[in-house]
Formats: sequence, C-alpha cells, structure tokens
Amino acid sequence: MSPNLDDRLLLGESLVRYAGETALAAYRDPDLSISNKSPGDLVTDADFAIEKALRARLADSFPDDGIIGEEFGREHASGDYLWLIDPIDGTVNFARRLGYFCISIALLKSGRTVAAWIFDPINDELFFADPNGKAWLDGKPIACSSIDVMTETVVGLGFSARHEKSLYAGLIGQLALSGAEHRRLGSGALSLAHVAAGRIEAYLEPHMNPWDAVGGLYIAACAGALTNDYLGAGGLQAGATVFAAAPGIARQLLAVVPEPFSGTPLHREMRGGVPETLRDDRKPHPNVETIQ
Repeated sequence: MSPNLDDRLLLGESLVRYAGETALAAYRDPDLSISNKSPGDLVTDADFAIEKALRARLADSFPDDGIIGEEFGREHASGDYLWLIDPIDGTVNFARRLGYFCISIALLKSGRTVAAWIFDPINDELFFADPNGKAWLDGKPIACSSIDVMTETVVGLGFSARHEKSLYAGLIGQLALSGAEHRRLGSGALSLAHVAAGRIEAYLEPHMNPWDAVGGLYIAACAGALTNDYLGAGGLQAGATVFAAAPGIARQLLAVVPEPFSGTPLHREMRGGVPETLRDDRKPHPNVETIQ
C-alpha cells in the first residue's frame, strides 16, 4: 500500500468514529430537529452537521479527493480518490429512536472500491473492509453465513417510495413460498454489514444510492458474499439494484426473485455529474466475486 492510501485509511476510521459519536449524542438529545426531504424521507440536523464536518476534514487533509455525500451532493475530484459518505443511514429509525442505523463511508481509487467502513454507534461495532479484500469487525476477521437451504435463510429487504409497491408485495410472496424469512430493518448499509458478519444470509433492494450501497457491498463481498456488479451497472452515476447473499443460497434466492428485480428506478438524479476518470468502472478486487 502507498503512504497516501495508508493515510486515507487512518483518516477513514477517524471520520467514521467521530461521526458515530456525534450521531449517538444527537440520538439521545430530546430536542433533535427533524424535517422532511420528501414523503417518507426524513433528515435531521445531525445528518447535515456530520456530513459538513466530514467534508471539512477531507478537504483539509486531501483537497484533491472527490466526495459524494447524501446531503450535499458531489464535489469533483482532480485526483484519483473518491469518498462516499452517508452521515446517517437509517434516518427514519434514528429520528424515531429505533436503534438500527449506522454511518457509512467508502473509498474508491480510479473507480474501484479499496476500503469501506460501517459504524454502528448503538452497539459500538465497526465493520471494515481493507484494500486486500479482507473484512473485519472490530479488528477480527468475519465471513458470511454458511447456510445453504432457503428454509433456514433470513433475507434483509429495503424499499422506499421510489420503488414499485407491487414489486415489494411480489418479492415477499415469493420469499414466503420459498420458506425463507425476511426482515425490513431500515438501514441498507448496516444490513449489508450484517450479511458480511453472517447475521443474515442476504440483502436485496431494488435501487440504492451509492452513498448507501457501495461500502456495504464491498464489506459483504470481502466477507465472501456474492454480489451484483453495482459499479458496472452505473451505480455511481444514478444508483442501482443491490444484491448480496451468502454463496450457499445466492443462486437459489435469484431463482425466486421477481423479474426485473430493479423495477422502475424512480431515483433522485445525483447532482453534479460524474468525473470522466470515473465513467469507466474498473474490475473489482480479485478477492471479490460478483454474481452474473
């Protein structure tokens, strides 16, 4: 690893822990300010404050790096590195004092994910995937589930107002017929980290924005999960479908997923476009297998 990458890895962990501490303090504040970005899409003062602080730290440390964040859009890069920031993934849970939310940060170099951090401040758990394609939880290696039968499978699901409602109903019906259980936990990034840790066997969402998806997909894939090629599907530009599953059940799960799983995207277009250096997605890390 280059010194520049090592320095970014140290900064990434510092940022995600700072964000977690800030989010936890806000979560416990009875005067937390909450507003609506759109129907069913909440935002809090903490979302804005955390992302603003992380952007300032990144600009001070690595001014040539690009940033895509949920609340303030894209800042273009003149260098090869790009940071993806979701200051609080699971804001509806956070705002309602339901303890399932996280901070998600991913780092890309020349269009390929090289590191990701997901921090669960409620349980003080840090999920991390490194540039060597290894996944960790609080410094210990993790691997996805070894379950290979649908009747023992728990599938995490994510849906929002921009998805076709009939798709959600159809998917739940198909999962029930297969014998699998499902959970809609409210934070896609944290659910992907839990796939990596073997706590659930899979996570599916018709469309996720890149600040939610890229870090969790990388951690899950580095832990052995089969994932879709999110970047190859144009996920950086406008988001894409997310699929991550333990290898023992991945193809069985694909066999019962309605077609097309992505439905009608109805996504919010990202602000600012995509730098030319990031338009051609590179191959994933050799330790990471994508499902075709």
